Amino acid sequence: MAVQDHAAAAVAPAVEIRYATPADAEALALLSQELLAFYGLPVRYQRSYMAHVIAEKAFTDPPSIRILMALERGQPRGFLAFSHSFAVANCQTSIFIQDLFVTRKARANGIGRLMMAELARHCVEQGIGQLDWTADPWNEKARAFYEAMGPLLRSDKTYYRILSPRLAELAAGAPPPDYRR
Repeated sequence: MAVQDHAAAAVAPAVEIRYATPADAEALALLSQELLAFYGLPVRYQRSYMAHVIAEKAFTDPPSIRILMALERGQPRGFLAFSHSFAVANCQTSIFIQDLFVTRKARANGIGRLMMAELARHCVEQGIGQLDWTADPWNEKARAFYEAMGPLLRSDKTYYRILSPRLAELAAGAPPPDYRR
């Protein structure tokens, strides 16, 4: 039996791309902490807490987000988180990539490209004709990677975000802060 297992491992692909499950929450928490470190952001929660929240919130039915996992020889090396949206104006379903992350030591091994190709297959199978994402202007390597995908359109739109406590203020009808001072 050990010989068969060894032979099967020798012909198995080195990189596996698959949809994440709640059992992957710990690996996703670890990858998320590395992602935060890459951006120089503080890790606000312990990994065990993050794993618990990921397992509970990321795998709802119906799913609000889907996550592709990249494993190299069984070890988590990256993830691609995305969501579906429907544009009323053009009556088209699209996908928005929330995060595409590959660990530092696995970058330039084609893992990001494999995840993008798997997501493209998902789009084709589901009849989704539009895939959107953003990239930080300072992240030249990510921008070069994305440019190699051959996107048709780069947006000149400005991305906005409101976080707590401003969300609560807005919900309560509070006027926006005057930043012109």
